[in-house]
Amino acid sequence: MDSGALKRFVPTDAATLGMVRAGVCAFILCEVILSSFSDLGRLPVTLLRPTGAMQILSWRFYDLLLTPAGMGTLKSLMVLSLFTATIGCLTSLSTKSSALLFVFYEGLLRSFAHFNHDEMPAVYILIVLAFSPCGDAFSLDSWLGKTWIRRSGIVYGYPILLMRILLAWSYFSSALIKLRVAGLSYLSPDNLPSLAIVHSLDNLHDTQFRLAFWLPHVRQYTPVFVALVVLWELLFPLAIFFRRARLVILALGIFFHLGTMFFMNIFFPYHLAMYIVFVDWGRLRERVENFLRRRTHRPPDI
Repeated sequence: MDSGALKRFVPTDAATLGMVRAGVCAFILCEVILSSFSDLGRLPVTLLRPTGAMQILSWRFYDLLLTPAGMGTLKSLMVLSLFTATIGCLTSLSTKSSALLFVFYEGLLRSFAHFNHDEMPAVYILIVLAFSPCGDAFSLDSWLGKTWIRRSGIVYGYPILLMRILLAWSYFSSALIKLRVAGLSYLSPDNLPSLAIVHSLDNLHDTQFRLAFWLPHVRQYTPVFVALVVLWELLFPLAIFFRRARLVILALGIFFHLGTMFFMNIFFPYHLAMYIVFVDWGRLRERVENFLRRRTHRPPDI
């Protein structure tokens, strides 16, 4: 696929890729700042069950890390790395260090049996950004003249296309897993009410809404709603290639995630935040500049 064909599906300018980098890193930075690392450091090391590559590290390392001071150091390193990646300072280095530290942090959480797929698109997108020229524009490096714009838009368009595919795959695969594990029984009238009530009875969520207890009164309509959600997830890849479909699919995604928060007390902030990879930031900036220019040069009313 050449630059011209790629431009039909995704923006191929350096500024858009730079804005995506700034937005993604800024969101993760805020999440890290608002998270209590010291509480995690107070958990006993004996609860840790390292998985995958986390098993390479020694228990002596975890003994030093899993203390309030050790986790505070990890948090400081992540904040520094993500902040420099957000502003585009030493972008090639800071994006790689941010990806590495965030992957390690997510691995640490999962070693405490916190299995959650919400952060995974952010992990994949950080890795893509780490190996793309996302600091060529909209960065401190570019303002200091340390970077240059490549002639070919492919180097900017392909990372954006890949990030969109990865996010779309998260939704598409979720629908496939539902159908593979539960089959058509996933559309049972009792499935959604029971799941929503179970999640609303515990105290392990950030919200405590009670709308789930209203669902049994409308249980006969829930299969239609669940089927529409599964269909929306299966059709999410259309947002990669068709602009009109993208607007509808992303709008439905916002309502879906708000619905899971109010009815199931489950929220997916990382998934919602990663929608920024679908925004054509270069075109949006041009429209804002044109609007402001028209407002500035509008003739006075007589």
